[in-house]
Amino acid sequence: MKLFINVGGKGTRLGSLTQDIPKPMILINDKPVLEHLIEWAKANGITEIVLLSGHLHNVIEDYFGDGSKFGVKITHSVETKPLGSGGAVKNAKKYVDGTFCLISGDVVCDIDLNKMIKSHHSSKDAIITILVHESSHPHDSDILKIDDAHRVVKFVGKKDDHTDAGTLSNAGLFIIHPELFYFMDEEQFTFETFLFPKLLSAGKYLNAYVTDEYFHDMGTPERLEKAKKILQKRKNIEL
Repeated sequence: MKLFINVGGKGTRLGSLTQDIPKPMILINDKPVLEHLIEWAKANGITEIVLLSGHLHNVIEDYFGDGSKFGVKITHSVETKPLGSGGAVKNAKKYVDGTFCLISGDVVCDIDLNKMIKSHHSSKDAIITILVHESSHPHDSDILKIDDAHRVVKFVGKKDDHTDAGTLSNAGLFIIHPELFYFMDEEQFTFETFLFPKLLSAGKYLNAYVTDEYFHDMGTPERLEKAKKILQKRKNIEL
């Protein structure tokens, strides 16, 4: 299975840290966040990676090249203008050859990806499996309401009314069936505000994979510092 990593974000909330580099190139423990993700992919048996880039894409290309120095094969899909989280995937459709994995490039995680893939395949009619976890900041998160069978029944966007929405958040990791491209009938769009509501309206099966495994975004200075502390602690344990 191929892993697509969305690395096109500008990281404006991180201020001067992303003035000259894309957000996924910020260093944690002397390695870019994106390198940590690639190591995670390898540990889960994935060696074919497509990087969905745009903003300062040359920095990413110069560092990672074709991936051979990192023991993987990397393909670079570059958007010429901002396309959103969904548009960037549509722009890379030619690299899709079956069910694939997609992750945001601004996270560090320790997810057992093979278990998530197994969950997707066991949910035979699911068009997408979404990693869902308890959010510590649900008020500014995309929230998914699910039923007892872990089927998504409602999507609550960041700017929507969160009254009684719960705390189960879309984390930013997906297993996707290629049928999803049928619903991508715009050039520029996001998964959250455009695609999820559209899929639910069409009665499609969105499978929620609920886990308490470590998955942390570093999109703000506070979250970045937390990610640094957690990874440093884990590094010390390994040593």
